[in-house]
Amino acid sequence: MAQGTILLVEDDFDLRSEIQRLLEEAGYRVVPAGNGADALLILQHSDPPDLILFDLMLPLLSGWEFSAEVSRDAKLARIPRIVPTDSLTIPPLWRLATTRRQTESNRSKKER
Repeated sequence: MAQGTILLVEDDFDLRSEIQRLLEEAGYRVVPAGNGADALLILQHSDPPDLILFDLMLPLLSGWEFSAEVSRDAKLARIPRIVPTDSLTIPPLWRLATTRRQTESNRSKKER
C-alpha cells in the first residue's frame, strides 16, 4: 500500500525516472510530469497529491510560475511543496538519483 502520492515535476527524463523509481521503492505513488504546464493540468484534473516535488528550471511554465499558480488555488495551495535547489539543500534522494545516473552513464561508456 502506498504511503502517499507525490507529484514529481522534473524535465530531465532520466533523472525523473530514477527519482520516481526510488520513491516507488520507498512505497510512494508517484505521478510524473516533465514540465510545469503538464503538472498544473495534472493537479487540475486529478485528486491532489500529498506532496509536490519540483524543479525551478522547467520548460513551458517555470517552477516559479507553477508554484504561483498552485498558490492561487485554495484547494491546491495547501499541498506541501519541496524545491531541491543546490548541493547544500538537495535532499539525499535527489543526490542518490543523480549519483546512480552518473555511475550508470560511466559504466555504459566503459562498455563501449
